[in-house]
Amino acid sequence: MKSKVYILGILSLAFLSACEGYLDKPMETTYDEDMTFASYENAKSVAYSMYADLPQGLSQIWASGGSAMLASATDEAEFAVQNHNVQKFNLGSWMPSDMPENPFNNYYAAIRKAYNFLDNVDKINFDDVKDNPDQPGTYETYLQDIEYFKSEVMLLRAYFMFELIKRYGGVPIVSEKFDEDVDYSTIQRASLEDCVNEIVYWCDETAKVLPVVQPEGREGRLTAGVALAIKSQVLLFAASELWNNSSWAAGYSNPEYISLPNGEDSSVRSARWKAAVDAAKAVIDLEGEAGYTLDTYDNLFGATSYNSPEIIFGRRDGRTNSFETVNFPISYDNVTGGNCPSQNLVDLFQVVENNVASDFDWANPDQAADPYANRDPRLAQFIVTNNSMFKSRPVECWTGGIDGDGVRNATPTGYYLRKYVNSNLDLLRGETAYHTWILIRLAEVYLNYIEALNEYSPGHADIKIYYDKLRTRAGMPGLVGTPGQDEMRQLIRRERAVELCFEGQRFWDLRRWMDKASLTAPLRAVEITRTSGGGFQYTPYVLESRSFEDKMYFYPIPQAELLKMPHWK
Repeated sequence: MKSKVYILGILSLAFLSACEGYLDKPMETTYDEDMTFASYENAKSVAYSMYADLPQGLSQIWASGGSAMLASATDEAEFAVQNHNVQKFNLGSWMPSDMPENPFNNYYAAIRKAYNFLDNVDKINFDDVKDNPDQPGTYETYLQDIEYFKSEVMLLRAYFMFELIKRYGGVPIVSEKFDEDVDYSTIQRASLEDCVNEIVYWCDETAKVLPVVQPEGREGRLTAGVALAIKSQVLLFAASELWNNSSWAAGYSNPEYISLPNGEDSSVRSARWKAAVDAAKAVIDLEGEAGYTLDTYDNLFGATSYNSPEIIFGRRDGRTNSFETVNFPISYDNVTGGNCPSQNLVDLFQVVENNVASDFDWANPDQAADPYANRDPRLAQFIVTNNSMFKSRPVECWTGGIDGDGVRNATPTGYYLRKYVNSNLDLLRGETAYHTWILIRLAEVYLNYIEALNEYSPGHADIKIYYDKLRTRAGMPGLVGTPGQDEMRQLIRRERAVELCFEGQRFWDLRRWMDKASLTAPLRAVEITRTSGGGFQYTPYVLESRSFEDKMYFYPIPQAELLKMPHWK
């Protein structure tokens, strides 16, 4: 039994989990609440319904052309359907009244559910099990479970707050369930610092209560390890450049909403990196007790990934094939076209010769002639390249091929996605499989740890140890020599880009690093031409210019909220 979370995203009671807006007046009745919390089983369903509000990263951005991953709003990928909403990120055409991804209301609705649960959970009637000789110990078990649920909903509240501040900066800290008579003029945005402190506080408090491993019958519920892993993510953000540098927003009158105080002070930054180091190491130190360990990629991203001991926190959805319908190579039946890896990403996968890793170079004629030979094994694990096998036949990404240029909604980049895709499904027969979106896994915690450690204590022995653990699992050579801090920083960032590609991390990494060069870099593709001898010629080119302005480091507060809250800055 492993300590991780993968809740089936269908558990909710309709009258309590409708996605009302943060400022929409609730229309709940005492009768509804009394009925809902009259039994333990009903109350449990309410708590479970909050798990259904976790991000659906496999289909995060919706449009009539299908669902896009956040990766297609970065230099990782291009979405094949060119009028998809995700393109607003890439072209810089998003605005407060028209945002491709806007979870503001949904996360506040989820936070409201947490307080609705806490306000009503003590109404549960336990008469059917209390002092019942036919169910010995059930009453005590239920009471303990309710205490766990109280911590779980508060930890979910903290996680949803983190998702909000990543996007919007400082937001209101809600600590009660607002009723219909709330005075909205009293609701103010909190500083980013106060929001971070609030989230970290609840990570710490819930880690004290939640078990490291949930007992039998409660598998998939939040654990102490999840609380500490969320804390690791938050404190990595808190130490990174974006939240410690408000100079990019010249003239903005409220820097406390978008940055932490004294970020330019080297001792303050060092303390923040130290906190990020300690938070990640606390998760690593749980490996033995919690059962966390690095897994094979097939297990991590396959149909049974919910059993992977590497996943600390994830969302398991029911059986579907919608992800495959979007992301299979276009020649397969019922496929619509979807998230296509970029040449920018593919070029990050190194070449390995004689157990020595080096960067791929299009100027090297041998590499350019056979660009997928001797590459980091993760390239074949995560990405479908031209002429590679998929469902027992080669994929034809070349111009004129059945998966290539000239076919409607075919890959615009020359590549298809393999990571998370279940290639065993027959879409024509309607076959389906379980899908688990990974929110935090052990490999990310290792990367969090060594990134923070390189900033706080360059050259520390643990940097090589945990960098090499990831490289060894991938089939890649470990760290050679003793790189300086700057070189090590770039190695860690590339390892993070490769290892965590298509997991929703790079969108936020590029922002917290303030890596404007990558945020504005043109998206590149490869033209593939079949030669007369049956081989292929590969020519990289710029597919699309990408637009990014400094204000896009954060999302704008939705216009609908500003209309309700005109006093907000």
